[in-house]
Amino acid sequence: MHSAWSMEKEAKSSLDHAPCPKQQTMILLFGGTTEGRQAARLLDVIEQPYYYSTKTDTSQQIGGTVITGALDADAIAGFCMANSIRLIIDAAHPFAVELHQNIHDASIRGNITTLRFERAASDFLNNNHVRFFDDFVSLEEALLNSDFEDILALTGVQTIPKLRSVWESRQCYFRILDTQLSRQKAKEYGIPQHLFFPMAPDEDVEKIVALGQKTGARVLLCKESGSSGFFESKVKAAIRLNVPLWVVKRPSLPDFSNRVFSSKEFLQRFYQFRRELMVDKSALRRGYTTGTCLTAAAKACFPGLVTGVFPDEVSVMLPDGNEAVFPVFSGNITNEKASCVVIKDAGDDADVIHGHEIGCELNFSSQSGVKFLQGEGVGKVTLPGLQIPVGQPAINPVPRQMVTNLLEQLAQEYDLETGFEVRAFVPDGETLAAKTFNSRVGVEGGISIIGTSGRVIPFSSEAFLASIRPQLSVAMKTGCREVVLTSGKRSENLIRSEFPHLSNTAFVHFGNLIGDAVKLAIEEKAKRITLTLMFAKSTKLASGHLNTHSRACSFDPMFLANIARSCGCADCLADKIKSAKMANAISDVIPFEESNLFYQTIAKKCFEVCSQLVPKSVAFSFVMLSGKGRKIEIGDRPGSDH
Repeated sequence: MHSAWSMEKEAKSSLDHAPCPKQQTMILLFGGTTEGRQAARLLDVIEQPYYYSTKTDTSQQIGGTVITGALDADAIAGFCMANSIRLIIDAAHPFAVELHQNIHDASIRGNITTLRFERAASDFLNNNHVRFFDDFVSLEEALLNSDFEDILALTGVQTIPKLRSVWESRQCYFRILDTQLSRQKAKEYGIPQHLFFPMAPDEDVEKIVALGQKTGARVLLCKESGSSGFFESKVKAAIRLNVPLWVVKRPSLPDFSNRVFSSKEFLQRFYQFRRELMVDKSALRRGYTTGTCLTAAAKACFPGLVTGVFPDEVSVMLPDGNEAVFPVFSGNITNEKASCVVIKDAGDDADVIHGHEIGCELNFSSQSGVKFLQGEGVGKVTLPGLQIPVGQPAINPVPRQMVTNLLEQLAQEYDLETGFEVRAFVPDGETLAAKTFNSRVGVEGGISIIGTSGRVIPFSSEAFLASIRPQLSVAMKTGCREVVLTSGKRSENLIRSEFPHLSNTAFVHFGNLIGDAVKLAIEEKAKRITLTLMFAKSTKLASGHLNTHSRACSFDPMFLANIARSCGCADCLADKIKSAKMANAISDVIPFEESNLFYQTIAKKCFEVCSQLVPKSVAFSFVMLSGKGRKIEIGDRPGSDH
C-alpha cells in the first residue's frame, strides 16, 4: 500500500547553509540505524543536502529533510521521480527485508543508482558459545524443543510476536528500546510487562551480564547484528554468563551491486557517485587540493598525538581566508606518533585522486621547525626544475607553508616547545601517479602534494597551465632545449617516432591551451618548438583560436568551405563541407593527403597564427595529423640539439 510520508525540516538543515552554488537535494537516505547516523553525519559535515527516511519518528539530530512513514516500492519510486532523486542510500537495518526489496525494486524501476551501507561482519562469529539459525521460525522451534525455561532475548520489540509461543510457555524476557513507541508496541503485542526491559542497547558487556543474572537466563538470543549492533558484546556476555548464544542469521538481501562496509568506504564511494550522477554543468562544484587535505590530516593528528583522541572532523583555513571542513578517519596512535586520513574531494573536476585517501603521520621532534618526510604513495623529486630540491618529497611550497603555519599555531596554543616531523602518505598514490605527468617531471614513487589556493576549480585553465610549466621547466633544467607540444597522448603517439633523440620530458601535453603552451615554452627558454595537432583542432586554430575548447570556439564549416573554394575545389565539395557537422567528416569529402592544397592551406594558416607568438630566435614548426597517422608539416625543424 502507499502510505503518506510526512516531512519536517530539522532546525539545522543542511539546506539552510548549503555552499554556494546551492545544491539540489538528489539523495534519499534510508536510516534509523547506526549506519544511517554515520552516513547522515558525513553528509552533514560536507554540507550535502539529502532526504532522511525512517519508518517512525526519529530523535536523531541530523541535517537532512526528515521523512517518516512505512513505504512500498510504488511510494519510493514516486517520491524519487517527483524529487529528481539520483542516488538512494540504503542504510536500513539488515533485518528490514521488505524495505530492502522495495528499495531494490524502486531503484530498478526508476533506473536509480543505489548504495547499500552494510554492517561489517563480526570477528566473533566463530565461537563455541554461538549457534546459528536461518530464521526466527527455526529458532522458535529449537527453543520449544529445548529444556531452556529462562530465556533472555536481545532481539528487540519487533521480534516479540515472532516468539509468541515461546514467551507464552516459558519465561522469555525481552530487552527493548527505551522509547515510548517500543513500550507501546510491547503492550499491544500482549506480553506481560514483567517480561520486557526498556534499555538502550550499547557495547557495555556488564549491563548485559547484569540483565542476564537478573532474569536467570540460561540462553541468550540475538540477531546477527554485526559490529555496530554490538554483537561482540553479546558474545562476551554469553561467555561471562557461561550460557549459549543463539543467533538468527542475517536474511538474504537483494543483489545490490554497490556495497560499502565502513564510513570511510561510504564517503569514498559517495564522492565518486556525486561526480558521476549529480553534476550541474552551470554551477560546477569546487574541491580541495591534496595540500589542503594534508593540512587537514595534520591538524587531526595533533590532538591525536597530544590527547590520544582524534576529532571526528576538522576545519582548516585556506590561503584566501575561507575554511574547509573534512571528516577524519582515525588511524594509529602511539606515544611517539599519530596518523590518520581524510578523503580527497575534487568537486566536479576530473581529478584522478578524487575519492582517495590523503594521510599524515605526525610526531614530535627535538629539532625546531617542521620537517617533511616521504610516506607511502608520495613521490620524490629526482630532476631539477621543480620548486622542490632534488631528493625531497614532492610536497609543494604552499602546502608546506600551510602545514607549518598550522602546527606552529597549535604548538603555541598548547604551550609546547617542539618541532615536528610530517610524513605525508597516499595509500593508492603509486598507482594513481601513473595517470599523471609526474614521471615526466622526475617525480618518482607516487603523487605530488600540490596546491596554491587550496581549492580545485573544475576544468580550470589556470590549473592545467600550472601543470604545464613544471614540465617545461624540468625539460630545460635537464638540458633539453627542444620541446614537442601535443594536444594529448594520441597525437604524441602518432608523432613520437619522428623524435627518437628526445626524452619523455620533451613531450608536453597542452590540451586545448595552444597559445598559452607556446608562450610558456618561450618563457622557459626553449630554442625549438614543434606543435602537433589533430586535424579537428587544427581547423579551429587555423581560424585564429588559440584555445580550442568547445567553450571558447566551435566548429566552423563555413570557414572551411571558403578555404576549399579558394583552393579550387568544386562547389559541390565545398557545399558538402559547409553542411558537415564535425571536422572529421571532411576527410570523407576530401581525403587527407600531404599533397592536397586544402589541407596544406589549413596547416599553413595554423603555422601563421602561432608564428605571431614565436620570436625569430626560436625555431618553430607545426605538424597537422590525421587519424591514420598521415601528417603535413610546415615550418623550420633543423637538426636537433640534444
